[in-house]
Amino acid sequence: MSYCWGAGSCGQLGLGEAAAGAPVRCRRGPEAGGGQTLLEAACGERHTLLLRPDGTVCSCGANARGQLGRRLRPGQRPPPRSYTPEQIQALEAQIIVHVSCGKEHSLAVCSKGKVFSWGAGSEGQLGTGEFKEQSLIPKKIDGLSALRIIQVTCGHYHSVALAQDGRVFSWGQNTHGQLGLGKETPSQPSPQHVTSLNAIPLAQVAAGGGHTFALSLSGVVYGWGRNNARQLGLNHANTREQVFKPYAVAALKTIGVVYISCGDEHTAVLTQDGSVFTFGDDSAGQLGHRSSTQMPGPQKVEWIDGPVSHLACGSYHTLVYMSTSGQIISFGRGPQRHIENGTASNPGEQIQNFDISSLVSANDLSGVQVKMIFAGTYVNFVSTLQSQDLEHAHGISPTDTLSKISRLDRTLIDKWLTVTAGTDEFQEAKREIALIFSSPACLSASFLKPSSALEANCIGVDLQKARDVFDELTKKEWIVNQINPCLLADLIPGLPLRSPHHEALSIFLLLPECSVMYKEPNLEPFVMRLAQAINTMSDRSSDILEECWSSLSASFLDNVVQMLKKAVVSQLPYYTFPHYQDTKPLLEVLEKLYRANRKANYTLQLSSFYIDEISGTFILSNDVWRWRSWQVTANSCHEDHVPVIFCRFPFIFNLVSKIHVFHLDSFFMQEGAKAEAQFILTQNEWLRKSELPALPVFPLLVKRSNLVEDTLRKLSLVEDSVLKKQLLVQFEGELMGLDAGGVTLEFFLYVFEEMVNPQYGMFVYCDPASPMWFPTSSSVEKKKYFLFGVLCGLSLFNRIIAFIPFPLAIFKKLLDKKPSLEDLKELSPVVGKSLQAILVDEHDDIEENLQIHYCVSWDNKEVDLIPDGSSIAVNNKNKKDFVNKYVDYVFNKSVEVVYEEFKRGFYKVLDREILRFFQPQELMEVAIGNANYDWNKFEQNAVYWGMYTPSHPTIKMFWKVFHELTVAKKKGFLLFLTGSDRIPVMGMDCIKIKFNPHVSMSEDHIPEAQTCFHILILPQYSTIEKLREKLLLAIDNNRGFGKN
Repeated sequence: MSYCWGAGSCGQLGLGEAAAGAPVRCRRGPEAGGGQTLLEAACGERHTLLLRPDGTVCSCGANARGQLGRRLRPGQRPPPRSYTPEQIQALEAQIIVHVSCGKEHSLAVCSKGKVFSWGAGSEGQLGTGEFKEQSLIPKKIDGLSALRIIQVTCGHYHSVALAQDGRVFSWGQNTHGQLGLGKETPSQPSPQHVTSLNAIPLAQVAAGGGHTFALSLSGVVYGWGRNNARQLGLNHANTREQVFKPYAVAALKTIGVVYISCGDEHTAVLTQDGSVFTFGDDSAGQLGHRSSTQMPGPQKVEWIDGPVSHLACGSYHTLVYMSTSGQIISFGRGPQRHIENGTASNPGEQIQNFDISSLVSANDLSGVQVKMIFAGTYVNFVSTLQSQDLEHAHGISPTDTLSKISRLDRTLIDKWLTVTAGTDEFQEAKREIALIFSSPACLSASFLKPSSALEANCIGVDLQKARDVFDELTKKEWIVNQINPCLLADLIPGLPLRSPHHEALSIFLLLPECSVMYKEPNLEPFVMRLAQAINTMSDRSSDILEECWSSLSASFLDNVVQMLKKAVVSQLPYYTFPHYQDTKPLLEVLEKLYRANRKANYTLQLSSFYIDEISGTFILSNDVWRWRSWQVTANSCHEDHVPVIFCRFPFIFNLVSKIHVFHLDSFFMQEGAKAEAQFILTQNEWLRKSELPALPVFPLLVKRSNLVEDTLRKLSLVEDSVLKKQLLVQFEGELMGLDAGGVTLEFFLYVFEEMVNPQYGMFVYCDPASPMWFPTSSSVEKKKYFLFGVLCGLSLFNRIIAFIPFPLAIFKKLLDKKPSLEDLKELSPVVGKSLQAILVDEHDDIEENLQIHYCVSWDNKEVDLIPDGSSIAVNNKNKKDFVNKYVDYVFNKSVEVVYEEFKRGFYKVLDREILRFFQPQELMEVAIGNANYDWNKFEQNAVYWGMYTPSHPTIKMFWKVFHELTVAKKKGFLLFLTGSDRIPVMGMDCIKIKFNPHVSMSEDHIPEAQTCFHILILPQYSTIEKLREKLLLAIDNNRGFGKN
C-alpha cells in the first residue's frame, strides 16, 4: 500500500488521466503494477519512478526526454506521457534495488551494483560518455561497471554515485561546481572520481537542483556546488555563490546529522535526536522558520512538536514525518503550476500558484504504519510497512534504508576466522577482505568512534580496537596473505595525500596498528611506501596529520615511531652506497613525528626517537663528513642527488652519538687545518718556495703569574679562524713537552676559577650555594664577557670539562629556548619559591594580603616590570603575567647587553647548528660535567698494571683508605688524578683509574698522577697509615701539572 498527493498534470501521480486535471489531496496511491506495494519512489520534475519489492520498476508522468524508459511507438509524436505506472521492460532482467530522478533523467541501481540511466542527457547527466540529447531506454553506465554502486542521487542536470568501497563519482553539468571536481573542470559525460572525498567513510550522498552533499558516518556534512541561496549552509562570512570542491559545513559538525535531503535551492538535515535544521532559499516557506527575518546558516525548525523520524525535500517544500505521533507535516508551497492545453510549449497555457502543503493534513495518515516518505517538485509519495516489517512498527529510520559501504564488524570477523578453506564461503571471505583492506574509507569506517567521542580531539577512530582486531586477524596466515597485496597494490597507493579533511586522514593512524607492517619482509615495501606517501602530502594535509599525531596517547604515537625506526635500521647496511636515498623519507616522517611530539609537550620521551644502532659505528664518521660536504654544496646540489645524511636529523642520535658527532666535527676541523698546512708545505717544497704555511694549531703562551689578564689580552689579538684549531697551551718559563691535554686542562681550571670568583666582579651569586649569573650593571668592561664566551667555547671545542657554575638557563638561552620559573628556582631559590607561592595562592584577597606590585628588587635594584609598575598591584587575574615578566626580566631584559657579548664569543668558536643537536641539560653536562659520583663503580673500573692486582696488599689498603675519605677529599683526589673533579656526561665509566707501580719510588714518596691518561703512580706502602698520610698529602697539593 502507498499514499500520494500533489499536482500530477503530466500523470506523475500515476492515478490515471482523470486525476491529472487538478491537485489531489492525500489519498491511496497507485498500485505499482501487478498489485504490488511500493518499496521506493523517486520524483523528477514531471515524472515518477516506482520501485516494487520484487525489483521491478514502473514509471509514469512526462516522457518528453525519454525519462520513463520506454520506446516511442512508430509515428508517435512527443511529448508522450503515461498517467498510470507501467513497468520498464528494458530493466526486467535486473533486480533493481534503488532509483533516483533528476529533472528529466533517471537512474536505477541493480542488486549487483550496476547503474542504468535514461532520459535527458544533453549535460552529460546520463554518464554514458557523450552529451546526448536523450536516451529512450535504460543503458548500463560502463564507467562504473568495475564498481559496486550502493547509492545514486540526481540533481537537475547532474548525477552522483557512492560505491561500496567508499568512493564517490559524479557526472553531468558542472556549471556551479556541483560535481565537486574543481573550478577548471567542465561538465562531464562520464563518471569522475571525486578525489576530495577520498578515504572519508561516507553514509550518504544527496543532490539538489545544482548543489550536492555527502554525509560521513561520523556526522560530518560536506557540501559543494551552487550556493546562491546559501543552500550549502556555509558560515556567514563565506558568501561564495559557487563552491567547486567538497567543503565541511562547520555549523552542522556538532549537531549529529544522520540524514540529508535537498530541494531545488534549499536543504534540510535530520539529526540523531530527531531535530530538523533547514537552510537556503525560503521564498516558498520551504525552510519552515515562520519568521519574517531569515537568519543565515542552518536553523532549527523549532515549532515541530516531537522527534522527526524521516524527512524529504521537494523542489520548493519540505516534508517531515513523526512516527511517535503518526503526524506528517509539509511546509512550503511548491512552484508555479502550469495549466496546460495540449503541449508544454503552448503559448496559451495559464499559470496559477500551487500550494502543495495544503493538500495534506497532519493527521491524514493517522493509524497508517508509514515506512518512508518521498517528495518531488509537484508530488509526494508515502510507502507503508508490510507484515514482514512489523519489527519496525515505529517506522524505519532513513539511515536504515541507505545501503552502507563495506566495513568490518564482529560477525564478519568471526566468519573469516572460522571459514573452511576451499568452500564458497572462503572465496567470499577473500573478496570481502580484498574490498575492505583495499579501501581507506572502508578500513576507517570499521573503527569509527561514536560521534560523541569526536569532540575531545581530532582522532575519529578507535585505535585500540583496531590494534586488537588486526592482531586477531593476522594470526591466520591466509588472512595475512590476503591483506598484504591489498595494502601494497591498492590501499597505500590510494591514500589521501591532498585532503583538507580530518576524517580522510584517519587511515594514516590506523595503518601503523596493523601488525603486518612490522614484519621484516614488509618494512621496505610497506613502511617505506607509507613514508613516501606522507612526504608527498600537501602542506595542509601534512599539518592536519601532525595535529592528529600530537593528540595521540603515548602508546599509539610510540607505535608509529618504532615502526619507522625499525625500517630505518633495516636500511643501515645500505648506508655506504654513495647515492642511496631510500632512508630519507623514513627520517623525514620521523622528523614530522618529532615535531608533533614537541607540540604535544613531549608525550614521548626524547629517547623514544633515538636509533641506538647508529652509535659507535663507522656510519657516524662518514656521516659528519657527508653533512659538512653537503653544507658547502647545498645551494647548488639538487635534493634528489643528496644521499641520506643522519646529521640532518639529529633527534635520532642518543647522547653517545651526539657527543661522538660533536667530537668528530671538531677533530675533522683541527685535522683539516693540519692536513692543509702539510699540503701547502709539500707543495712549496716541490715548487722550491721558502714560505711556510700558517700554523695548523693554536699555540697559546701565557704567564702563570698574570694568567687571566694575559690570556684575555692574547685572545683579543687572535684571528677567528685560529680559534677552530687545536689549542696548545704553554706557561711561560716552563719546559715545553708533549701535551696530551693535561696542561690545557690545568689552564682552563685556573682561568675559570679566577674569573667566576665573585671578587673578580664579572658574575653575581644570589647566595653562596647558587649558580652564578650576569650582573645587571657590570663593573668590568663589556669585552671581557665576549672573551669569557670565547674561553667557554674553546674549552668545549677542545673537549675540556671545566666547571663553570652557570645554571641550566644559560644553556637554554644558547639553544634559543626560554628559561622558566623552574630555572629561577635554581638561580635564586628564595625568589623562585616566592613566585611559585603566588601562583598557587587561590584566595580572592591575594591583592590585599600580599601587597605585591609590578615592581621588583633584583641585583640590588628596584625595577618596574611594566611602565608605572610600582602602582599596579598583582592579583589573581594578572599573577601569571607578573611571574612571566619577572622571569623574563631576570634572564633576559636585565642582562641583555652582557649576555649577547658572551653569546657572540661562545659562537665565535663553536658551530651553532651542531650544538642544536643537544638538549640544554645535555649541553650543560657535556660542557661542565656533572656531580653524579659512583665511587663503587670507580673502583670496579680500575685497571692494574705490573705487579698490581685487586688483591695486592697496597691496592687493598688504597681502596680501604679511599672509601673512608670524605666526599670533598674524594673530589680532591679526582682533581688530582684527572685535572677535574667533575664527572663526564657519560658517567663514571669514562674515568678508569690505572694503577702503575714504580720500582724506583720508595714509600717515602707521595703518589704521582699523569692527568692526561688517568694514571696513578702508586708506591708500595707497608702500612695503611703510611698510605693514608701520603695520599692526603697528594690530594692537598693537587695543583700544578704533573703534581709530583
